[in-house]
Amino acid sequence: MGMSLLAGKTIMLLTLIWGSVIAFGSYDLSQPSDSSDVENKRPFSLTGYGVSTDVETYHTSRIMIVSMIPFLILQMAKVLNSSSGRRIVVLVSLTVTLAFLFLYFTYQVFQPWIQSRRLEYLMSKHVQKNLLLSLLAGSGRPDVTIIRDLFHKIDKNNDNHISPNELRALILGIQIEEVGLNEDDYEAMMMEEFDIPGDSHITETEFIKGLSRWINKAQHPANNQGHDKPKFSNSNSKKSTEEQQRLLAQRKESSGTKKSWLNYIKATFLLILGTALTVLLAQPLMQTLEEFSTAVNIPSFLVSYVVIPLALSYRQTLKAITSARQKTEKAISLTFSEIYNGIFMNNMMGLAIFLALVYIRDLSWDVSVEILVVLLICTAMGLFTCFCTKFPFWTSILAYLLYPLSLLLIYVLTTFFGWS
Repeated sequence: MGMSLLAGKTIMLLTLIWGSVIAFGSYDLSQPSDSSDVENKRPFSLTGYGVSTDVETYHTSRIMIVSMIPFLILQMAKVLNSSSGRRIVVLVSLTVTLAFLFLYFTYQVFQPWIQSRRLEYLMSKHVQKNLLLSLLAGSGRPDVTIIRDLFHKIDKNNDNHISPNELRALILGIQIEEVGLNEDDYEAMMMEEFDIPGDSHITETEFIKGLSRWINKAQHPANNQGHDKPKFSNSNSKKSTEEQQRLLAQRKESSGTKKSWLNYIKATFLLILGTALTVLLAQPLMQTLEEFSTAVNIPSFLVSYVVIPLALSYRQTLKAITSARQKTEKAISLTFSEIYNGIFMNNMMGLAIFLALVYIRDLSWDVSVEILVVLLICTAMGLFTCFCTKFPFWTSILAYLLYPLSLLLIYVLTTFFGWS
């Protein structure tokens, strides 16, 4: 049942959720996604409507394809008759999986663009949810009076500046733990966005401008697409901007390095601890799920492939659909990147834990049909997405059809052909 849960979640992410992003985010592909020209929009069609993504998105899908290499190695066990040969294949696949995880984490330390995109995805949703409604005026624009009052509430010592410690009051009010963000990372990002001079203090003017800018981006994402950085028309402004960037870089280099490495060490420790606990609790959890399936009189096939993956993915599904409904290239790209990264981690962590249990406890295990189906679905969708930046609406229908077809393939191979 362990591999069934891994396969069920991966297949659901790449079919139902992936297809829903296109279905809910489709717009006229003949016009820019931020276009407001309603008169010239074409009637809906399966080929004329769809979504487009940026370059980083298909780079992320290529990373997802890499996670298929351990699954491909495991197919060698099907042609080996000896148990010792299968054990060697399991060990090789486990080693490759752990190596990919290590390289993936190390790559993000030195090239943190994946982290930045994930943070941007979470921030675009969370700021809109927790700040937008409370800081808007009746006209729909940021209410400067309310924002100014918020500034003075955060400024506890009344020195007309907000320090990093005082900023944490706002961070706790936003409740960033709901989306799994780190308070230190959030604080550093807000200081970078608001504290333009880089003096580690935020003035009232900087706070009002920074928070208004965040709210406008969350409220009108299409208008900000491709315009994350302001454009200036004169050389003095350009020089000022370059100076601000230089000061920010110096501040980040001097004060952020030690904290950054502490965060990495903490994250590594929590990852190892979580993996160890999962390995210890995996077998009792599988037994509990089997007992649950028997108690509620639901076939274990449906529990492992439909019920549990749906329970694990429903929040991610709602977030993906909500983001897709913005109908912008940026929102769609970040949503797809989140899906691809989620699949990579689900494949690598799930496979590593499962193979570690099989190898350490010397369990007898024939490579299951789930390995083959995950390999087929991920490879097919990965090759399709890593070379395309536009996806017409008909691709969502194809993705929806892949879900029942993949489950039918698993059922047929296990029931009629005796695959384990």
